[in-house]
Amino acid sequence: MTSIQERIRTAIEAEILSGARPPGSSIDEKALAASFNASRTPVREALMLLSAQGLVHIAPRSGIYVRRPSAAELAALLEALCELESTLARLAARRVTPEMTAALTQALDAASRCAKANDRSGYAKANAVLHDHIYDGSSNPVLVEQVRGVRKRLAAYRQRGFDQPGRLQTSDQEHQRIVNAIRQGDGEAAASAMREHISAGGEALVALLLASNALAPETGAVKAR
Repeated sequence: MTSIQERIRTAIEAEILSGARPPGSSIDEKALAASFNASRTPVREALMLLSAQGLVHIAPRSGIYVRRPSAAELAALLEALCELESTLARLAARRVTPEMTAALTQALDAASRCAKANDRSGYAKANAVLHDHIYDGSSNPVLVEQVRGVRKRLAAYRQRGFDQPGRLQTSDQEHQRIVNAIRQGDGEAAASAMREHISAGGEALVALLLASNALAPETGAVKAR
């Protein structure tokens, strides 16, 4: 049976990842305890776990908030994502199978249809499926766990990356190059194409967020490269 602490953690995490609880929004321990008919203890424990995941910021004597990274921290996360994703693409190409090729082709076709229809919501879902197939194809659960952790910390922001005009179509073209390289078993080409894909998406995202003042002030703790 799932503990109350885990149910609370899962529910809050889902709200953060979906954007229902946006970055910077406050989290009320007392209200959470009431909504789950629980004491403050499991709520606090759930929030501590989310803090360890980098999703929640607990500020002593100030409050609890959905984490809002600075531009430098966001850049560091995107850099980590870029390296992890490119490595997974390389491994997937080295270990490509007919089954993986079929799954990637189907996912790519679905994403392409959404890009042509300018369906941002559909494209975001198709994009996640495509990347999941690449993760599965890498056969490296340790790296996959790492990349999923980074993606969770970026989830609330990365959904906005597709808001930039023309980004769906450009992203789809980048996917075409990644999938073609994987299908051909060319690990270096797959890694290079993935690195360009994540870098391009990251640059578009940072520009969009800076323009909308959606990032936290710099603290000096992390320096942008």
